[in-house]
Amino acid sequence: MKQKGLRNPAVIASVLTSPQGQKMIGKSQEKTEKAISTGFTFLKVLLVGGIVAVIYFKFLKGFTKIKEDTRYKPSNINVTQARARAEAIYTALLGFGANYSAVENNLTGLNHNGFIRVYNEFGERRSATLSKMNLVEWLQDQFKEDDIAKLRFLIKGFF
Repeated sequence: MKQKGLRNPAVIASVLTSPQGQKMIGKSQEKTEKAISTGFTFLKVLLVGGIVAVIYFKFLKGFTKIKEDTRYKPSNINVTQARARAEAIYTALLGFGANYSAVENNLTGLNHNGFIRVYNEFGERRSATLSKMNLVEWLQDQFKEDDIAKLRFLIKGFF
């Protein structure tokens, strides 16, 4: 059986040293350089896009307030009371160990729209780890599941 192709090293060497072989090597190198350049450009675009996305979502996007739900009764507290409760909750959550009873006392008696007001006044606040979190994220971060279940009983539909 006769083998086809360039299996003999002497034949390969003679083909590569010929003018047409040199031309093919040059074209192959150009294509390789172009592919590498395109790959690096693509990686640069991905890197810059990733940095822009992180900056946007971490720093520029900001906190989005929840609108009060007209299907429920109007809020049973005003904005000033909501701000005071939000500050008290933040103080209870900040530092080493969260004060569950203080948080529970400040959430007790709120209706649905009252909780929305407290949530909006709380906004996004930095934790000890320097990550910004809203009220619900703070509560889920600081308390165990059984404590969260008790809070779910107080304020339905947010935890």
